[in-house]
Amino acid sequence: MNPSAEQIQKINHFSKVHIDMCAKIASVVEIQECGPKEQLLTEGDTGDTMVLVFQGQVEVSKNMMVKTASGIATSRKPIIRLETTDPPPASQPETESTVFVVEAPAFGIGEFSLVLDNAIRTAHVHSTTPVQYGILSLDDFTNIVKENPEIGGSVYFEVAKSAVNNLATASGDISNLTQAFFFALTR
Repeated sequence: MNPSAEQIQKINHFSKVHIDMCAKIASVVEIQECGPKEQLLTEGDTGDTMVLVFQGQVEVSKNMMVKTASGIATSRKPIIRLETTDPPPASQPETESTVFVVEAPAFGIGEFSLVLDNAIRTAHVHSTTPVQYGILSLDDFTNIVKENPEIGGSVYFEVAKSAVNNLATASGDISNLTQAFFFALTR
């Protein structure tokens, strides 16, 4: 089953796309379902697909180096949870959130895969509730944009805004880490 054009338009990256064009995107996306604790994206993998979440909650996490009694180890740390509001998840999450939960009518993950060949996944994403989602491939999206160039401008603009926001956040994080490192060295 395909999502409706309205479901596509709920996703922030497609919110400015005319409903007729959202129908073209919907025609190449198949709704799938998964249960809690399913891995949707893996940090470090290359990808050419964007995951469109229509219902449910997912947790975004990253591998981080942590100091342990036996040395340095890699640990997966949650960063944020994303949850749909229209409709809300069908059930409560399997685990309590230890991070902020961002709510949106629907959302997309892996949007850089729509503009970059072999985009590197920057985080892990797994379901915390049952999830209804679809996959939009770079090839399908590129073909739609070739036939309907008006779609590209608004989607690429939204992806660029996402990239700029991520860059600003990373810059702030780097500044904070640099200050903390300098403080630790001077003690």
